[in-house]
Amino acid sequence: MQFESNMSKCQRYDLIVVGGGPMGLATAYNAAKAGKKVLILERFTLFNQSGSSNDMVRMFRTMYTEDFMADLAKESIQLWRDLEAEAGVDLIMLTGLLNFGDPDYVDGPEGNLLGPIKNLERLGMKYEKLSSEDIMKEMPFKDLPSSYVGLWAPDNGCINVSLTLRVLYELGQNHGVEVLQNATVKLLEVIKDRDIQVAVEIGSSGNKTMEILLADKCVITAGAYVNDILEPSFNLKLNLDIWEMTSAYYACDPFLVYEKSTDSKIPFKGLPFKCMWFQFEKEDNDDWRESNLFYGFPQVPWGPPNLSRIAVDNAVRRIKNPDQRKPLPAPHCIDRTSKFIKERVVGVINQPTFSAACLQTNLPDNMFVLDYMPNCSKVAVFTGGWGFKMIPLIGRILKEMLFDPNGTQYDISHFKITRRVDGKKILVPAR
Repeated sequence: MQFESNMSKCQRYDLIVVGGGPMGLATAYNAAKAGKKVLILERFTLFNQSGSSNDMVRMFRTMYTEDFMADLAKESIQLWRDLEAEAGVDLIMLTGLLNFGDPDYVDGPEGNLLGPIKNLERLGMKYEKLSSEDIMKEMPFKDLPSSYVGLWAPDNGCINVSLTLRVLYELGQNHGVEVLQNATVKLLEVIKDRDIQVAVEIGSSGNKTMEILLADKCVITAGAYVNDILEPSFNLKLNLDIWEMTSAYYACDPFLVYEKSTDSKIPFKGLPFKCMWFQFEKEDNDDWRESNLFYGFPQVPWGPPNLSRIAVDNAVRRIKNPDQRKPLPAPHCIDRTSKFIKERVVGVINQPTFSAACLQTNLPDNMFVLDYMPNCSKVAVFTGGWGFKMIPLIGRILKEMLFDPNGTQYDISHFKITRRVDGKKILVPAR
């Protein structure tokens, strides 16, 4: 179906970005900085709580089991520094990351515990090994099995989520990026391999108008909502497994301090956590709902005082469409985390002060989609979870894919939209 419109009256852009989350903002900023006329279409408002980038903090980490992910993580370090330099603010608080737990843990959504060592050594990145006793000396953990080991890497830190989003927006504005909020894309169509026409419904309930926009290129960075674009526009959909991820903030003993000493393997002072951390341990009774993958953050200066974010790296609510999400966090995940804190953590009250949930968009192999639409180099797509740490890099890659003559300089071959996982396509007919 083609749009019925007077093309001469349509507004035209070099790039239309569908989705104003972190990836959309980063792509728009990179394209506008290169001199392109850019429009972002956001179906809600900017900085909303409806997708994957709510809350206050995310991990920047370099410890990956997969070679290609470790390479991209290292590439991201300088791009974060460049972004901070242009904005004149710090976006990452470097604390390091302590991975610890069962050294025999089999791969899960975050890989495994010792697998990253080969990549850290290959890339010349520092790390420290810790024993179970070392971990309990350096951090507020208790009753860890003696077989546990730890791996601490210093080039990791806490990302200031809200400041990052606003920096990307403001830098984009400085380069002329336009934004339409409450703008829901109904249909996207490539006309004669030349123009991309976008039908967008603008406005809130009761006061909506339909507008047709034109662009030379388009990028879809709509996260969990990506199929709302792909299905009507291409009659295709991605096989998504959207996790309703629950997190919570817990009160810490303000007088429990883990000091930096001459023999410290983690050279920071902790109140009580010195750094970000992640526990690797097999689930109870081989039941995926009883996950023992937990993570946490130290207190951050942009967050509420005396509180640390701690959560289970799992979701018992897994949906196919964002409209199916529940309004409140999953009680099972809160209970699971509270039990872990009671049994394994010192100086933290095991009932949350407050909790929240976000949508994490997963593909069957827990990897990104970062590719062109099939047979269409004018439309690029990014979706997938665990991507916040690579925002500056992915924004650059998408800009290069669409506007650089030779495409992107980075290896994105593992993120093809046409790939198969366990013999099954991840992109399938919508009907």
